[in-house]
Amino acid sequence: MCSALLAEPVQTPRSMAEQVYDLLRTRIIDQDLLPGERLLEVAVSESLKVSRTPVREAFRLLQQDDLVERIPQGGVKVTDLPVEELREILVLRKILEVYAVELAGERITHEEIDRLEAIVASAENIVVAESKGEKIDLAELSRLNTTFHDLICNCARSSYLNKTLEIVRLPILRFRPFSLEDKKHRWRGVDEHKQMIAMLKSGDIDGLKVLTAKHVDDVSEAVERILASKKEN
Repeated sequence: MCSALLAEPVQTPRSMAEQVYDLLRTRIIDQDLLPGERLLEVAVSESLKVSRTPVREAFRLLQQDDLVERIPQGGVKVTDLPVEELREILVLRKILEVYAVELAGERITHEEIDRLEAIVASAENIVVAESKGEKIDLAELSRLNTTFHDLICNCARSSYLNKTLEIVRLPILRFRPFSLEDKKHRWRGVDEHKQMIAMLKSGDIDGLKVLTAKHVDDVSEAVERILASKKEN
């Protein structure tokens, strides 16, 4: 009886504060809540129809993630995205992801390659649909992009690498939607993801490392250009 019970995973219910945190975190990452935007406990609690206590706790969790900061007038505001921070984060990302693809090239399975191909196919469908006049779903494209890179990093089978990547993951998620605002970058991203899969299949690890470094540099260039244009406007 005991062994049978242990075989069943315990489902831990998520607290109201965690649910509010997840919602606000997603909205910040997806740019629905923009840098500098102010959030008040009363307004958020009324909007979400929850008490102020879980909202207050959610704000605390968001502060720990450096997604918001307390302001003297009360409440919090969404933190800025300095270009200097972008550059530092992407330098770290390039080092870590180049190492990740090196490990993944030796350890990835056929099933995982199939999953990568399915992700890229979905992303390609989105950009192709846009070329036919449909509205681009940048949030979904960003999610697919994140899933692609996360899967490759997981294929490295390195717990220490994943723990280190987790440190820079959140800032990367915040900057990623900006790169996808560039139409040329969207197409280039899909094409480079296809090339990465081909290199994983052929075992061209050296080529994969070079392409991964270029891929991250392309993101940095696209984001800096988009942020600069927003400041001018």
